[in-house]
Amino acid sequence: MPKKRITWIVMADGSRARIVARREAGPGFEVISEMASPEAQAPSREIWSDRPGRTQESGNSAHHSMEPRTDPHEERKAAFVRDLAGRLNRAAGEKRFDALILFAPPRCLNELRTTLDEVARGKIKAEAPKDLTKLPLEELPRHLDALAER
Repeated sequence: MPKKRITWIVMADGSRARIVARREAGPGFEVISEMASPEAQAPSREIWSDRPGRTQESGNSAHHSMEPRTDPHEERKAAFVRDLAGRLNRAAGEKRFDALILFAPPRCLNELRTTLDEVARGKIKAEAPKDLTKLPLEELPRHLDALAER
């Protein structure tokens, strides 16, 4: 009897991720893994510990605040997605799944796709720019059907 193909369905945003697969016995899905990053969920204003530094232009006495080059909130989201990609890369290397279906908002989906290694990226069967992280699992088949119709 041939081995059943295992497809992991990844639903992620910049601060939450849920990986599910169809149950081996019976209908529905089982949760393989859930991740959350409270730091990435915090708004930028709560991440900055104090006011931006200040600088003075050399030509006059005007002072200007210095804005950070990157938004710490976006950095934490990107770090969360890189962590998720690392976990998927390891699982792909260990052959824990045969195919991947990705659901994530566009920016997160792009970050995830580019951070996955060649082995994991080669297993992507489908993807959709949607945030389904809070979706009840019983509603997932409707989104999978819509994906298959593309």
